Amino acid sequence: MASRLTPLTLLLLLLLAGDRAFSDPETTSHSTQDPLVTQEAINEVFPETDESLNPTEHTVQSSTWPTTNVPTKDPADTTQAFLKHTQPAEQLPTDSPSQPTMNSSSQSPVDPSSQPSTTTDSPTQAPTEPFCSGPLAQCSDLDRGSSEATLSEALTDFSVKLYHAFSATKKAETNMVFSPFSIASLLTQVLLGAGDSTKSNLESVLSYPTDFACVHQALKAFSPKGVTSVSQIFHSPDLAIRDTYVNASQSLYGSSPRVLGPDSEANLELINTWVAENTNHKISQLLDSLPSDTRLVLLNAVYLSAKWKKTFDETKMKASFLYKNSVIKVPMMSSKKYPMAHFSDQTLKARVGQLQLSQNLSFVIMVPRSQKHRLEDMEEALTPTVFKAIMKKLELSRYQPTYLMMPRIKVKSSQDMLSILEKMEFFDFTYDLNLCGLTEDPDLQVSAMKHQTVLELTETGVEAAAASAVSVARNLIIFEVQQPFLFLLWDQQHKFPVFMGRVYDPRA
Repeated sequence: MASRLTPLTLLLLLLLAGDRAFSDPETTSHSTQDPLVTQEAINEVFPETDESLNPTEHTVQSSTWPTTNVPTKDPADTTQAFLKHTQPAEQLPTDSPSQPTMNSSSQSPVDPSSQPSTTTDSPTQAPTEPFCSGPLAQCSDLDRGSSEATLSEALTDFSVKLYHAFSATKKAETNMVFSPFSIASLLTQVLLGAGDSTKSNLESVLSYPTDFACVHQALKAFSPKGVTSVSQIFHSPDLAIRDTYVNASQSLYGSSPRVLGPDSEANLELINTWVAENTNHKISQLLDSLPSDTRLVLLNAVYLSAKWKKTFDETKMKASFLYKNSVIKVPMMSSKKYPMAHFSDQTLKARVGQLQLSQNLSFVIMVPRSQKHRLEDMEEALTPTVFKAIMKKLELSRYQPTYLMMPRIKVKSSQDMLSILEKMEFFDFTYDLNLCGLTEDPDLQVSAMKHQTVLELTETGVEAAAASAVSVARNLIIFEVQQPFLFLLWDQQHKFPVFMGRVYDPRA
C-alpha cells in the first residue's frame, strides 16, 4: 500500500495603512514645474530607451514625480525592464560624470543658477529617484550558474536561524513545524519591491549576499517536485501597485495582484478561499477577521505530498515514548528492515537518520542518543555550520537495512511571524518599511504576519485491532525513536530544508 507524507504551510503578510503621516506641503510645491526639464532628466537617466519605448503610448501610473501626467518611459511590461530600472543609480548610464546619482527630478543640463524655480533647496521638494533602487541587477548566464549553489547555502543558514527563532517564541516542550521555503519565498517576493534599509535588512535576515544576482530566478527553479509553492497579492483599490513590480512578480512568481473590494467580510472570504484551494483544503481558514483599512496582503502557500520509498509494516502497535518526566504509550510505525542512512554525532550527542521519499525528497530525524540527553541541548548545539556538516555526512552515508520504529505524527502550528522576525532582529515591517519598488505610497506598515503549517506522517494500510509484538534479530541495526526529536524534509537535489520542526508529544 502507498505510504504518504503530507505537510503543507501557508504564510501571510498583511499590510495596513500606517500611523505615520506624510503630508509635507513642500512635497508638491513644484508640481507645476516645466515638464520638459523633467523629461530631459528622464532621458538623461534612461537614454537607451528612447528608440525602443514610445513615451506617448503610456503614462506610468506609479511615477515618483508629483507632477500631473508627466510622460515617462513605458516599462514594456517585461521583467528585464524591471531588472534594468531597479539597478542602483550609480550603475545607470548618464551623459555627465558630474551627476553620480539621480537624487532630484529638478536636475537638468542647464546652469542651475539660471533656473531658480527648479533648484532643490529642500530635500522635500522632489522625490529622490524616478525608480526605486531595488535588489535586482541584470542576471547573466554566468550568474545563473552560480546562483543556485549560493541560494542553497543561504536557505540552509536561514532555516537554522529560523528554527532557533521559532523555538525561542514557543512554550517549552511543545511541538512546532514551519516551512523555511515558504517563508523565504514570501520574503524574497517582498525583497523584489524593497528599497534602502529594508532591502539590505531583508538580505541580511535571509542570509543573502548583497545585491544577490538571479535570486528570484534561482528561487523559481528551486520548487522541488511534489512541492507546490504559490504566491498571491491582494490590495485595496486606492493602493497603486507599480507596473514594473506587477510584471516582474507575474514573470517570476506567477501571480498578478488582485484587488480587494469594499466589504471586509467578502475580502476575508476571498482570502480564506484562496488559502483553502492552494493547500488542498488542509488549511480552510487562515484568518478570522480582516481589518477594514487593509491595504496590502501578500500570501505564500506550500503544499507537499510524498510517498515513502518503502512501505512500513501494516500492523498497529503502541510503544513507550518519553514525554516530560513520564512515559506515555503512542501509536508507532515500524519496519523490520527499513533502508536507512544513519550515524551517531558527537557534537549534537544525537542519532541522525535519513529515510528516502519520492520526488527526490528525504525525511531526516535527529533524536538525542539517550534519555539523559535533552532535545533542548541538541537544539542549542545545532548551528548552521554543524547542520551543514551533518547533511554532508548523511549524503556520504550508505543505506542499511534497519529495524525502525518511530511515532505516527500529525503536527499543526500557527505562528505570528512578526515576533519571529523580531527575534531575528528584523523590525522594518513594523517601524521603517520601504517598499518603494512596489508602490509609491510611503504610508504602509505591517500589522500582521501569519504562518500556518500542517504536517501528517503516517503509514497507509490496514490497521489491526490489537498491538503486535515484534521480534528483532540481535545482529540487526536498530533505530528507535522513543523520545522528543527534531525532523526536517530535505530537498536532495537543491540541498535545502523544505520543512522543519520538532515533536515533544506525538499525540498532539
